[in-house]
Amino acid sequence: MKRILLLTLVFALAVSTGYSQNKKADKEAAAQAMFDKARAAIEAKDFVIVPDSYETSDGSLENNNDDANFLSYEGEFLFLQGAIICGNSYTNKASVTTADQKLDKKGNFVVTMQITGTQIQAKVEIFLRKGGNYAEVIVTPTRGSVRRFSGEVTLRSESKYYKRPNVV
Repeated sequence: MKRILLLTLVFALAVSTGYSQNKKADKEAAAQAMFDKARAAIEAKDFVIVPDSYETSDGSLENNNDDANFLSYEGEFLFLQGAIICGNSYTNKASVTTADQKLDKKGNFVVTMQITGTQIQAKVEIFLRKGGNYAEVIVTPTRGSVRRFSGEVTLRSESKYYKRPNVV
């Protein structure tokens, strides 16, 4: 009787260990799929980043609940809207003059762009960490202060954001 109980306990332990390893592998595979989808959207120049948090001028972090603040890449133009993103209330339409995309040693995807528009000239850096679709963005304008924010990279067709009609 003790032998049967011991074998049952060992079997149950082996099954639960195998299950937890499968669960971890499934979680890692899902995270990698999100990373690959976000990277493909960036490479296709068809993505939106709506920040969920941003850095204020005094260096503290604040949450964003307004879907009218966003950065989107639509074909050949980059749109920046909202004071959090670009420091003005316009929908800034900017041309990308130079763009560089690379993977770093850790597998993170880094995009650096120089943009030029009527209201903004800036360097935009997007850091997409390996294993997810969450990006950190730094907008460094030629005039004004540096803007830092972070949010999920999503396809434009899947994203919910409000684009104002006052494009400049």
